[in-house]
Amino acid sequence: MTTFARLLARILAACALVVAITTSPALAQDADYSGTLGPLNDSGASGDITVSVEGTTVTVTATVNNVVDLVHAQHLHGEFDFENSCPGPDLDEDGDGVISTAEGVPNYGTVKLSLTTDGGTDSSYALAVESFPVGSGGSYTYTRSFEVDQETADGIGDLLFVVHGFDKDGSGEYDGDAVSSLSDDLPLEATMPIACAQLVATGATPAGAVAAGAGGSAQSTTSAAPFAFAFAAIVIGGSAFALTRGRRLR
Repeated sequence: MTTFARLLARILAACALVVAITTSPALAQDADYSGTLGPLNDSGASGDITVSVEGTTVTVTATVNNVVDLVHAQHLHGEFDFENSCPGPDLDEDGDGVISTAEGVPNYGTVKLSLTTDGGTDSSYALAVESFPVGSGGSYTYTRSFEVDQETADGIGDLLFVVHGFDKDGSGEYDGDAVSSLSDDLPLEATMPIACAQLVATGATPAGAVAAGAGGSAQSTTSAAPFAFAFAAIVIGGSAFALTRGRRLR
């Protein structure tokens, strides 16, 4: 191989490195979120939640107060890359004085994760009533870690924590003639949303990289581009100098 050919190969290799670095997939990002529950449907429910994401492992810890001593379905609702929000009274479309789960969907979106105490945690478990926590003495606490797919791990920060279940008539159980907007097999009281919390990032560190801003989305690696271009410039410049010097010595 001639001197010129070797120098050209070095230049092409440096350019390839620039392309590889600046177009590489985003790094996974660990992050922590927290939220404070606000009451819905005049339930008086309150509490807080923290969500920790490490790779694709999600750990949820919640304390929910001022609830009846019955089972409480709870989920992370929302659509990814969308500004989801807790619903207001204006969403009571049928005028029955209750914001049903279905009426709240335009604001808080569909179920992405079912925060069950055991069993599955995907949306198919949204109505697995026997798998959700039960209030005791007017409150309950919840802690669980589980695995999710990468899209969900990256989008946790877009979601909302929603708690369901309100004994509206004070009978001591979920009953009444009104049925749930989600299933005719459940009374409205069982699935009524009673509290909602927006998740707010409290910190994030890209896996395998220096600390970066939080937000639930993967951190782009394009910030490495200036270093890649600088390296390429050094290689290319040095090669050009060597090529020119070589020609002068001939």
